[in-house]
Amino acid sequence: MLRSYGRAAFYTIEAQRGLSAAQRRRASLIGPPGVAVRTTYPGLLRSAGFTEIDVVDVTSAYLATQRRWLAATLQHEEELRSALGDDAVYEGIKRRRRTVDAIEEGLLLRTLYSATR
Repeated sequence: MLRSYGRAAFYTIEAQRGLSAAQRRRASLIGPPGVAVRTTYPGLLRSAGFTEIDVVDVTSAYLATQRRWLAATLQHEEELRSALGDDAVYEGIKRRRRTVDAIEEGLLLRTLYSATR
């Protein structure tokens, strides 16, 4: 519930605008399920009655976090393999590398949205 003139805020990971169909498919495969949504978050917010929509690109911090997660996983790979198993660690490293590559290629963004209702 949000009272009148209340403010909502959330982070999301989304596909970069203006991608080719092939790039959009790749972003959808690499990113979380919400990346495949065709509508825009500002459009969704407006249709829900929100105004004063602010958009802040925090992709650089997202990339830095993903790189740190990858580095920490690689640093502790042996212990992680003992605890989680080879397949889980292999898949986790592969997924994190794909995410870093997609961010660096400009396919994925992390955005902070806030709006008033």
